[in-house]
Amino acid sequence: MNRIFIAIIIGSLSFVSLADEVTVYRWVDDNGVVHYGQHEPLTEDFSQIVVETTYSPVQAPLKNGTVPNKADEENTLANQLVKNSNIKCKNARANLKTLNEFDKVEVNDKDGKARLLTNSERLQRLRLSEKEIELYCTQTN
Repeated sequence: MNRIFIAIIIGSLSFVSLADEVTVYRWVDDNGVVHYGQHEPLTEDFSQIVVETTYSPVQAPLKNGTVPNKADEENTLANQLVKNSNIKCKNARANLKTLNEFDKVEVNDKDGKARLLTNSERLQRLRLSEKEIELYCTQTN
């Protein structure tokens, strides 16, 4: 029974871990109960089990039953990056417009209280918005 339990623990840890090795600790508490864990126990009487693993992530099929290939994943990631960049570009342009059009700009503090930006804060945010536009906005945005 204990060997089956150890095999299950070690097997499940090998699927979770990204490392080449997994260390499992085994110890018995004062009540005689056997425990297993990945963290070294506080007691001095424990045994250490090192298991070599090879991690290979398994891609779950999509709803349509297909499994995406590496090129699909890269295209999806690229699309997400472009989408995030476009959103940041729009936000930076809106911030710049607001900061340029209004002398008094109200913001919320960390506490959620509204306050007006000082002139130096307004200038800092203007420069930041300009830099964000340079970074996130392309010719097509």
